[in-house]
Amino acid sequence: MFIIACRDFGIDCNAVMKGRNIDESIDAAIKHGIAMHKQDARKLQTADMRAEIATKAKEYVK
Repeated sequence: MFIIACRDFGIDCNAVMKGRNIDESIDAAIKHGIAMHKQDARKLQTADMRAEIATKAKEYVK
C-alpha cells in the first residue's frame, strides 16, 4: 500500500490518500485536490504533475 499526505504539498490539510499501488494513490490524491482544494483537473492529470505527485508517495508498512 502507498500513501500520499496532503501536507507534503505544503497545504494545511490532514488528509492522507491511500492506494494499493502508486497509481491508485496518485489518483486518490488528484481526486482529493479537485474535490477539497478546487484544483484544476486538467493540470493535475498531466504526466509531469503525476510524476511530481508520485515523488510524495511513501510505502505504508503495517
